[in-house]
Amino acid sequence: MQHLPSIPRSWSSLTWQQLCRMWAVKLGYGGEPDVARCKALLSLLGLTATGRGEEDAHSGETLYLFRDRKGQPWSATPREIAYYAKETLKWFDYPYGDPGEEEKKDKDGKIIREHRDPHIGYVGNLRDALMLPVETVTVKGRVFALPQTACNNLTWQQYRALQAITPQLWQNGISDDEIVNLQAQFMANILVPRSIALLDQSGDTIRLHPHFTFKYNVDQADRMVGYWRKKLLRGSMKIITLFHICHQVWQTALLYYSRAYPLLFADSEKDGAMKDALQGEVGTINTIMKYAGYAEQQQVYDSNLPFVFDILNTMTKEAKDIEDMNAKYK
Repeated sequence: MQHLPSIPRSWSSLTWQQLCRMWAVKLGYGGEPDVARCKALLSLLGLTATGRGEEDAHSGETLYLFRDRKGQPWSATPREIAYYAKETLKWFDYPYGDPGEEEKKDKDGKIIREHRDPHIGYVGNLRDALMLPVETVTVKGRVFALPQTACNNLTWQQYRALQAITPQLWQNGISDDEIVNLQAQFMANILVPRSIALLDQSGDTIRLHPHFTFKYNVDQADRMVGYWRKKLLRGSMKIITLFHICHQVWQTALLYYSRAYPLLFADSEKDGAMKDALQGEVGTINTIMKYAGYAEQQQVYDSNLPFVFDILNTMTKEAKDIEDMNAKYK
C-alpha cells in the first residue's frame, strides 16, 4: 500500500465533519466492526473507490483502485486496508473510552489474562478537549449549538442535569421507551436552541436591534424534551448520530475537568466512570453564593461551570491544606 498521510490519533482530534462521518459509519456498520474500521479509514484518508485492478504481484490478491481528494490514483488490497485500519484506528472501537482489562488468574494462580491499560480512546492527548466542535447544527429548520467552547459555556444547572441523566443512558434492563425519554432529556439539556434577543446599544438614544443568540434557558429542557422525543422516535440517522456526538463531547469535557480539578473528582481513572465527589446540592449552592456574593440561588444555576469549579476547587484545596497541617502537628 502506498505511503499514506497521517490520520487522527483519537476521537478528540476529529473535526465536526469527521465526527459526523465517523459516527455515521460506526452506526451503519455496527454489527461489522472490521468493515466499519476500513470504511472509516477510507473516509479519513479521503479515498474513493473507483473499481478493481489487476492482481497484486506478490500476494496474488486483487488490487482495489481509489482516488484521493486531489484526484491522484491509489491502489491497495483488502488485506492491506484491513491491516492498516486495525493498526491506526485502535481508538475507533472505543468512542467512550476503553476500560482496559484487569489481571485474571486461574484457580492455580496462573495468569490467564494479563493486565491491560486502557487505550487513550476518545480523549487522546487532551489537545482538543477544550476545542471541540463549535459549529451550529440544523435539524429540520431549527438551529442548535453545543455549549462551546469546550463546554466552558455549560451552566451549573446544565452540568447537574446532564450528570443525573448520563449514567442512566447505558444501564441494562430499561425499556426502549425509557431510553428514548432519557436521550430526549439529554439532547434537550446539552443542545442550546437559537433564539431571538434584543441588543441594547446605549448612546444618545437607545436602539433595540433583534439578533440571534445561543444561551441556555432554565426552562429549556421542559420545552425541548417533546421535540427531541418526536425526532428520536422517527429514527432519523442524523438525530442518532448527533446524540452520540453530544454524549461524546460531554464525556470528553468531563474527563478534562476531572484532570483539571482532581480534588473535586474521585476515582475518575480507576474504573472509567466519572464519579463526582461533590456532595450535598444545597450546601454547595449556599457556599458558592457566599463566595461569589450572589443574592439568589438561580444565579448559581446560571453560572459558568469553570467559574463554579474554580470556587469549589479553591475551597477544597484550603480544607485539604488545613487537614494536612493538623495531621502534621498531631
